[in-house]
Amino acid sequence: MYNFKEITHISPLLADIQALYESAFPADERRDFGLVRELLAKGGEFHIRVATEAATGRMAAFLSYWDFGEFTYIEHLAVESHLRGKGLGHLIIGDFVDNVSRRMVLEVEPPTDVTTRKRIAFYESLGMVLWPDFPYIQPPYAPHLSPVELRLMTIGAFGTDDLNAAVATLRQRVYSVGS
Repeated sequence: MYNFKEITHISPLLADIQALYESAFPADERRDFGLVRELLAKGGEFHIRVATEAATGRMAAFLSYWDFGEFTYIEHLAVESHLRGKGLGHLIIGDFVDNVSRRMVLEVEPPTDVTTRKRIAFYESLGMVLWPDFPYIQPPYAPHLSPVELRLMTIGAFGTDDLNAAVATLRQRVYSVGS
């Protein structure tokens, strides 16, 4: 059994989130965690939702996202390694989708191997749609990092124009390109 909650910049769970964040994502696919803390402290569009074990209160997974009003961008989802493959990712995303009544966008690695195809299938099982022919390059999180070729997935009504507008929002407000 898990509890799901939003956290703030003073949450005691941030150290656990940082450890999982830095182990689950390559450097080119994440920002410096000090900037994550700053974004949380500012309030506003950036949020982190945590799944904690009901019995112990220990952090089990987290989801970071941006609420832009017209759509929500799921930036990162990570589950503690000993809990992977047990349905927790499905629970946290399912709970999130059920409680957010707007369109969503997320980035995934292209389907080039078994792991990336499984990840895409996981999101598809939650009702998300892969845009395989929509060219997308994730801008670098910092000047010393590299851009990353990814694919976009959506839930809710998106056309190509909507997706182009969402990408423009991500470039400006998440990656600070052109700001």
